[in-house]
Amino acid sequence: MKFALLILAFALLVAFPQRQETRYSYHAWGTVRDSDNTAMRGINVCIVPAVRPINGRIPCVKTGADGSFAITVTDIPDKYKVCASTKDSPFILSPNQDPTHRVVCSETIEFPAHDDCRKVDLRFNE
Repeated sequence: MKFALLILAFALLVAFPQRQETRYSYHAWGTVRDSDNTAMRGINVCIVPAVRPINGRIPCVKTGADGSFAITVTDIPDKYKVCASTKDSPFILSPNQDPTHRVVCSETIEFPAHDDCRKVDLRFNE
């Protein structure tokens, strides 16, 4: 019986192979500034899918003393946004009652089916 189930499972795998999507390396770099054009240090910057649900870890980095960041994600070709948040929470787009929690996101970036780099400058407006 076990052998028959094993044969059946193998036949199903051969008949209906799993589709694996190719992942590419997408790199974004730039700066985060406030409304006075002052560099913002220690701001959380993440790359998030713009259309599909977030599935797994959200890649994030902190800005340096000059407000700069560089972040790389390995994922499938899709539409993404680069977002900066004044809080460390990876759920940067969730509604929040804290008035000091601010979020700014880039326009939608469509990363293609090859490795790609984009410059993204973000600015918090008051």
